[in-house]
Amino acid sequence: MERKKVPYGISNFEALIKENYYFIDKTKYIEVLENLNEKYLIYLRPRRFGKSLFVSMLEYYYGIEYKDNNLFDELYIGKKPTEKRNSYYILKFNFSGINTNTDEKTRKGFNNNIIESIKNFIFNYELDEYRIKENHEASDILRTFFSYVRKKIKGKIYVLIDEYDHFANEILGFNYEFFKESVAQNGFVRKFYEELKNETGSGLVDRIFITGVTPITLDSLTSGFNIGSNITSDEEFNEMVGFRENEVKELIKTTLENYDIEKNIDKLRAYYNGYKFNEDSKNRIYNSDMILFYVSRYQRKKTEPKDLVDNNVVTDYRKIANLFNIGGMTEERLDVLKSVIKGEEQILNLTRAYNLSGGFSLDDFKSLLYYMGFMTIKRVDLAGRIFMSAPNYVIKELYFEYFEELIEKQTGMGLKTDDIINAIADIALKGKIDNLVKLTEEVLKRLSGRDFIRFDEKYIKIIMLMLLYRSNLYYVKSEYEVEDGFVDILLKKGTIGTPIYYGMIELKYIKKGEYQKRGEEVVNEKLEEGTEQIKRYENTEEVKVIPNLKKWVLVYVGEECKVIKEIS
Repeated sequence: MERKKVPYGISNFEALIKENYYFIDKTKYIEVLENLNEKYLIYLRPRRFGKSLFVSMLEYYYGIEYKDNNLFDELYIGKKPTEKRNSYYILKFNFSGINTNTDEKTRKGFNNNIIESIKNFIFNYELDEYRIKENHEASDILRTFFSYVRKKIKGKIYVLIDEYDHFANEILGFNYEFFKESVAQNGFVRKFYEELKNETGSGLVDRIFITGVTPITLDSLTSGFNIGSNITSDEEFNEMVGFRENEVKELIKTTLENYDIEKNIDKLRAYYNGYKFNEDSKNRIYNSDMILFYVSRYQRKKTEPKDLVDNNVVTDYRKIANLFNIGGMTEERLDVLKSVIKGEEQILNLTRAYNLSGGFSLDDFKSLLYYMGFMTIKRVDLAGRIFMSAPNYVIKELYFEYFEELIEKQTGMGLKTDDIINAIADIALKGKIDNLVKLTEEVLKRLSGRDFIRFDEKYIKIIMLMLLYRSNLYYVKSEYEVEDGFVDILLKKGTIGTPIYYGMIELKYIKKGEYQKRGEEVVNEKLEEGTEQIKRYENTEEVKVIPNLKKWVLVYVGEECKVIKEIS
């Protein structure tokens, strides 16, 4: 059996089909979209989720120039074509890759993007030579183009806009005033969308499909583009991009040899699955880029990658994490981030339309985390409240990266990777936790006295988790649920090395004032409490199967660890 190639990083539909890549058939959604009453659609998903490939699929399906291709013959929509197949002229924009280093470069990059898209249209449809006035504003260029092309074609245009907010999110993260000037007020971006809206009224532009990450930019356009229907949270489109678990299994079966899917599926779920974009949806979704990265590396090396986190995902999410700082990082927001890192849930009151002129509320911030993929829908309770948490292990690692950068900015303290790796190796090879505790104390002491720090058990746990996440030696679980409670920190087998010892840690915290009043009495109380929890958890089925499990109770007073007690 010839193995299909893994389409990691492939966003061109024609190349994917013709070059023997495996394709998870999403073409049934073409039919669903076409049958909607709405014609101007907005679909938001986190970065690296397969949006660009979906846009490319629409281009090849609807473009009149591809009428004689056979790309869809073996797919759902090829066997059940719709009325409008290959009936449109395609005008496609992609707003990623615009240089946002300065205001001038952003304007120029946006204009150049529009110009290149128009040139491609002229070339694709072999229209007469058309001179673009490149020194004009984007809206003027678009208006003049529409005026010209209206006389040259005998059909309608389908506008595809991929990553509509890519450059705008970068601006918003570090230059809010320029964002307001260019997007939210009567700026060049808003004028462009006004012109696009005008052409829907004239009938030349019949359909529009827009992808992006957050609704902030679109909401800021207000009347510039108020005709779009946002289908992001509709149940029927929960799985339009990304992969269901059965699709992942079929992908692996078709592309990998001698891979034990049942043995590894729990790991794949933990790292790459977990997304849900509608509370009533039955399936959780894998991030397509994350799982394709894994399968691609496995196909090439015949073994799984040592680092299960795709560096391209890390780079993309680092950039968009600048949006955390809209309006400044407040203590309330920091508490939300700490809570998510610790494994706790957040109630979601989803902001569907942002109004930045009215400030940026805590609900706005939580909703932003949801749109960016840093949190996802976990459950709905009987009162109808929607609860969110981090979708998977990859995203938790990104949180810790962000948190580490925040600490380094606040303290001027750079964490030494060698010290961290050696401390974790001490746990794995010697069963000793002392050096990890020492590193935790160093960080806490540098942070003490900072206005934004309110020391508690949660904060100490986050610092320790942040250090542990720096190594792939362990799969680190926080608030690990067992049949009789929640383990603070559990260290299970990671993706590199073979530890001799594994770990279970219970953290206890005493305020300095309480310790000054009660002394060793309160320390002994906390130690006894932690010991009782360890004894209870170690007898659960989930924990009993872990070999050579070291168990510790750590009792902190302020930033100092007063007791390190190994429980035998």
